Amino acid sequence: MKAARRILILATSLAAMSSLASGYYHWTYFANRTGPFNAVPLRFDLNALSGNTVNYIISEQGPAATMPGDSFAAIVSEIQAAASVWNDVGSSALRVGFGGIGPVGAPQATPGIDVVFDDNMPPGILAQTKPTAVDDVSFVASGASSVAILRSRVQFRRDLTNPAQASYTDSFFLTAVHEFGHALGLQHTMTSGAMSTAITRATTKAAPLSADDVAGISVLYPAGGFLAATGSISGQVTLAGKGVNLASVVALSTSGAAVSGMTNPDGTYRIEGIPPGQYYVYAHPLPPASQSEATPANIVWPVDAAKVPFAANTAFGTLFFPGTADWNQAAQIPVAAGVPVNGINFSVPQRSGPAVYNMQTYAYQGAGNQVAVGAPPLQSGTRTTMVFYAYGTVINNNLPAAGLNVSVIGGTGMVEPGSLKYYTQGFLMMTVDANAVSGATPVALAVTVNNDLYVLPSAFTVVPSAPPAISALIPGSDEKGNRFVTVEGSNLSAATRIVFDGVPASLLRTNPDGSLVVAPPTAPGGYMAAVEALNADGQSSSQALGPALPPLYAYDTVAPPSAAPRTLSAAAGTDTMVQIDGINTNFVDGQTAVGFGSSDVTVRRVWVTAPGRLLLNLSVSPQALPGPVNMSVISGLEPVPLSSGFQISPPSPNQVSLRANIVSVATGQAIVPAGSFALINAPNLPQNLAGWTLTIGSQRVLFSGNGPGQIVAQVPTGLAVGPAIVQLNSPSAAVPPVVLQVDPPAILAAANGSGAVLDSSHPARPGDTIQVTVFGFADFSGQALLSGVQINAGGVTHAATSVALSQTQPGAYIIQFVLSSNVPAGGQTPVTVGFGTRVSAPYLLAVRNQ
Repeated sequence: MKAARRILILATSLAAMSSLASGYYHWTYFANRTGPFNAVPLRFDLNALSGNTVNYIISEQGPAATMPGDSFAAIVSEIQAAASVWNDVGSSALRVGFGGIGPVGAPQATPGIDVVFDDNMPPGILAQTKPTAVDDVSFVASGASSVAILRSRVQFRRDLTNPAQASYTDSFFLTAVHEFGHALGLQHTMTSGAMSTAITRATTKAAPLSADDVAGISVLYPAGGFLAATGSISGQVTLAGKGVNLASVVALSTSGAAVSGMTNPDGTYRIEGIPPGQYYVYAHPLPPASQSEATPANIVWPVDAAKVPFAANTAFGTLFFPGTADWNQAAQIPVAAGVPVNGINFSVPQRSGPAVYNMQTYAYQGAGNQVAVGAPPLQSGTRTTMVFYAYGTVINNNLPAAGLNVSVIGGTGMVEPGSLKYYTQGFLMMTVDANAVSGATPVALAVTVNNDLYVLPSAFTVVPSAPPAISALIPGSDEKGNRFVTVEGSNLSAATRIVFDGVPASLLRTNPDGSLVVAPPTAPGGYMAAVEALNADGQSSSQALGPALPPLYAYDTVAPPSAAPRTLSAAAGTDTMVQIDGINTNFVDGQTAVGFGSSDVTVRRVWVTAPGRLLLNLSVSPQALPGPVNMSVISGLEPVPLSSGFQISPPSPNQVSLRANIVSVATGQAIVPAGSFALINAPNLPQNLAGWTLTIGSQRVLFSGNGPGQIVAQVPTGLAVGPAIVQLNSPSAAVPPVVLQVDPPAILAAANGSGAVLDSSHPARPGDTIQVTVFGFADFSGQALLSGVQINAGGVTHAATSVALSQTQPGAYIIQFVLSSNVPAGGQTPVTVGFGTRVSAPYLLAVRNQ
């Protein structure tokens, strides 16, 4: 009998877009009602996932109606792009994988995410997400570290005819990012991040995650080294000597980033994952529930082991540490990597509730300054009229509230004295001066009224340049008939990403006039794709379009594609390679996705070896039910029909299977250059391997056992970088093959001459002695080869001053050089090390002048 399940729902509304909520916060359980209160979060169990990857399956029952010109293919592309945003968080161990398009609801043993289109949700709601857990959580009282998500359901409307739900709008993409955050275990945030509701969300399609989002997902699924590289702040929030439950405590960086957490029932809190820097810290209450919400900020309250909730206390006023409503009097708290800051306590004043909340800011931008852009980007050195709406700031529907004051926190800008006044329809206006910045800087506002304080962490962003713009899309073809598109406009660069719907185009070249030449992703003949330019400063070409359509690119009529897998089945509990051959296909690396319609089948990696050929590794859960699965292939924006299906077969007793996670013996990392020794896991491998053979890239290699279920083999030195098929054969049968990625040599780490690690917080400077740890050059042997080492940093050739074996990482070498003054400073500089014809992958080294 299956265990009953508990469903937890968070939603994004259409009109008010739901109310605000805390800083990063998870669905939380506590062992008891008396303490100590150690939070037990709801999250996916990584041990239950193949390769730490949770698959999402998009329902084949797509939307019934869309905006004119929109399509299911475009919607799917934006959903894929939104899901992949969470894979960009390197400090999170969880990966999100495309599981295919197909029917949802079939029994599956592995946890996963279903994306559906269903209008069965409250009026005014754009989307909602339901993580499901077991109903009986009494085990939490026995010291459990987490409660497992069994399945999450991301629900969009079936009727997508509202303009805010068109796939080509940034709002649809950001809603999808937000809902996937819920599916992974995050509740709402009040720090203007992706997990904020749209009222105060300041993220964009070009910069979809904030520091709070990164901390939230990384604390839930920490990758190695995350906690050591960040700091923490802890303390207690009390009211009349008693702990305040569900107070939001925010660490606001002097550079604008914000990371926050929630208090426990006894008022204690601990904010982890804070990047090193200087921070103001403030505590504030959750806002009242908006229409259709059951709780303040639409937070699902924490519960004890008997599922009795702990209600939020919102009857207090906001304070900065050490106890002031004036940010100018607030202390700055230094946060260092790996160093906890304790004792940041608050004794907050009694109030009936927050006097101001739910602030929305706008500036009129775009053509003729006619488009209201929320949480707007303001160019440094400019003077801008901004308008805003916030509950509690207007009285009599036409006057600013008594004593209302708005100020910029920090020195990035200023609200001009005397400029604050009533505007219209409940909105106020003010004039903001933006100071000079070198990079995009979020700016917080402090709003005071009635002796209370409200803080909006990212009311606007000061940027050093104007947004990108697209003025023309000019199609063309090269001498081989390959299509390209010249993107003309302004503020475009080699760092600009050009996306066709949700799929990034491949940059071919930049032209002297600033235009970009890109290879458009594959799409069906006659398809119309919305094209957008995204810059690294968070600005996009669509941010100020308002209701206007983005530029559209019309595809030529082409022959319809098809594809056929060579492998038609895989046994439960095995990994295997699958080759897919395409006809009239144009598979492109990074633009091709394969799924099997089941969270029990995980695609570990896809290789494009030719426009009509794919190789992929997949893992099948040992508990997968035998039967057909719904295999799907998407090439760019085009679904590719398959000539045959795929079956999961029952597990075979003592089946030997090569595992796809092949790693280096020397480093333990999944970096395996030619000539290095690879560690291959092979469950059920017998001890006696007489008569067994192993080939890598069609070359027979010697191998040896390395304990139960493991073998070690040397990757042939002549193999090119890229996929190589690994085939193990027994005297009686072949084991399903897998693909090994043969990597170039790698730079594993960089440090200064004293051995201190170099990173963005501890950059290198011209003239410094730099030492890099390199792996994959098996024939380095010391000073005799010094002249053969080739070092390139920022396009400048450097000579090695020493080469020595690493004493801590077998097979690695330490190479020293002096960083030239000709290397450009102020950014991330690519560094490569070469020897002979082999060159390492680029390593990004932070270089500064000061």
